[in-house]
Amino acid sequence: MTRKRMTRRSFLATTASAGAAFALGAGRAKAAGKSTGRVVILGFDGMEPGIVGEMMDRGNLPNLAKLRTQGVFAPLGSTIPPQSPVAWSSFTTCKNPGGHNIYDFIRRNPGTPGGRSGPMPAVGTGEVKHPEFNSDGGLKTPATPVDYRTGASFWSVADAQGKRCKILNVPFAYPGDTMKHGVQLSALGVPDLRGTTSTFITLAEGLGPNEVAARLSGGKNMALDFNGGDTAKVRVPGPRNKQYRFRDPNAYTKTDLTISVDRASGRGRISSGSQKVEIKLGEWSEWLHLEYPMTPSYTAYGITRFYPLEMGDKIRIYMAAQQYDPARPYAPISSPGDYANDLAGRYGPFKTIGWAFDTHALRQDALTEEAFLRDVEQTMAWRERLTLDEIDRGDFDLLISAWTATDRVGHMFWRYRDEKHPLYNPEMAKKYGKTLEKVYQVCDRITGNVMAKLREDDLVMILSDHGFESWRTAFDPNNWLVEHGYLKLSNPTLARDRGFLLGIDWANTQVYAVGLSSMYINMAGRESKGIVKRGDAKNLVAKVRDEMLGITNPATGEKVLDNIYTFENFTGESAANAPDFSMGYARYYQAAKSAAKGAVSDKRFTPNLDKWSGEHAAADVARLPGVFFCNRKAQNTAPNIRDLGVTALRHLGVDVPADFEGEVIV
Repeated sequence: MTRKRMTRRSFLATTASAGAAFALGAGRAKAAGKSTGRVVILGFDGMEPGIVGEMMDRGNLPNLAKLRTQGVFAPLGSTIPPQSPVAWSSFTTCKNPGGHNIYDFIRRNPGTPGGRSGPMPAVGTGEVKHPEFNSDGGLKTPATPVDYRTGASFWSVADAQGKRCKILNVPFAYPGDTMKHGVQLSALGVPDLRGTTSTFITLAEGLGPNEVAARLSGGKNMALDFNGGDTAKVRVPGPRNKQYRFRDPNAYTKTDLTISVDRASGRGRISSGSQKVEIKLGEWSEWLHLEYPMTPSYTAYGITRFYPLEMGDKIRIYMAAQQYDPARPYAPISSPGDYANDLAGRYGPFKTIGWAFDTHALRQDALTEEAFLRDVEQTMAWRERLTLDEIDRGDFDLLISAWTATDRVGHMFWRYRDEKHPLYNPEMAKKYGKTLEKVYQVCDRITGNVMAKLREDDLVMILSDHGFESWRTAFDPNNWLVEHGYLKLSNPTLARDRGFLLGIDWANTQVYAVGLSSMYINMAGRESKGIVKRGDAKNLVAKVRDEMLGITNPATGEKVLDNIYTFENFTGESAANAPDFSMGYARYYQAAKSAAKGAVSDKRFTPNLDKWSGEHAAADVARLPGVFFCNRKAQNTAPNIRDLGVTALRHLGVDVPADFEGEVIV
């Protein structure tokens, strides 16, 4: 099938019915040809094509504009749903989600049919299993990453055919592939030492018991007691120790910190064992090495750094998530395993956590906008340095490098772009309203610096996995399901306050929502407490879909959903795991965070009063394509994120697997 030339409007219309086109290329082996040069791919997570186009027209992105003139600039078809783990997995495997098994940031574990508990939510992409120990404390099983993704990465295909690959910080490519001829450094998907996406700590004096015990999303408060002096000690929890039950005081191995301060100068020092770092009010510290003795014969190693927010009458210090020490990683983060250690020798300690920017802390005022943006600047610069160095070192046929700051700044600073957002502040907008544009200009600089180092016959492609827009109003699908009788509650208070699909009367529930965009049938023989017969499921899906597409916001009359995709939109070896519904929200709407974790709110519509103000995760894919640039003219004018890997392999002259769904772009 050859795609016809399309306008942006017709391209977006085509994307809306993308389910029928998901099998493009499947079953057709693409034979190897002659290699025509190297391939370099740069990824900028969540870059919005509308903003990019406007900035190029104004002359603000000269290097990207040069690529547009030289080759192509086009919207890039994303995935159903247009979420980062889903889309990047399609980039990696050249398959639709039914082929790679990633459908949402959050998945549900249906449980064992006949089991005592109902379905439970879980992380959607993978996990790291903590180490297990023998009775004498010796290591029985090391910390091991587990990937829920199915399907081979296109660079592993190239590697198997003798091509040299450098894969740097590609989102959700964790754990890395075993590389015979290249290297890989993982990023987004690597958890912190606690095993979470990212858990920060606020170290502060004057905290009361309620503040210490408070449940913080992605964070923890710990009290400092200086006892009238200038030194405090605190024990911070690190990695999970599976020798102890979860609620045991020793369940998380701890390490000691000593904090010494000079309130008059706003300076101080934090030490752990023989390691120490200087701290200064309003500045990021250097990395502090941490040790966690889990048994007498096994120690885990980590790193963290600090940002003092108050250093006067009161001490308040932000402590970054404890993450793997790249010189001695808790679990493998690179391929070969010593590549991360080599980089630590080259650069010193560097950020290894996948969720590289602490949006949790910024959302809860545990970190300031200035601190967050300074971290963005430093992290983007480090990844740029690594990329340019690896290009200079040569010895590659395929190099891929990615940045995620574009996405995180979009999430956190859109409230200053949208005058109708509930958190819009005109005074703050004067300062931060163009923050995203500034980050895009950094991406343009990176592009120019990379292009300056390449050869004439190198193929360059630049992508973002999806677009972006404002999120003003949250909608709770579980609230709607309750009112319309599809979901029944046994304990409304528990269902509201705890979430995690607790408090649900599974014996009388037909449909439930969990995840950023997903809903499921309570299927007999699939869900542990399922009641809907398989033969009835298709009609139930159609009925619920039709009813929900008619939902409007009574306060505004606005339509809430543009589309709802169903299990029929997914094909491939893992399609049986697809959600029964994948929501395609209208502009300015997204699923409530309460529903994402499997809770049932008392309110159907709520204004988004969260600093997480830009979104894409459950938007209609037809409206939010990503960005595609190439330094060659395109024969395919409606590219899809599944096409880049196939294009790269064909350019490298290697065989393309028959189950890869993409087409050649250039």
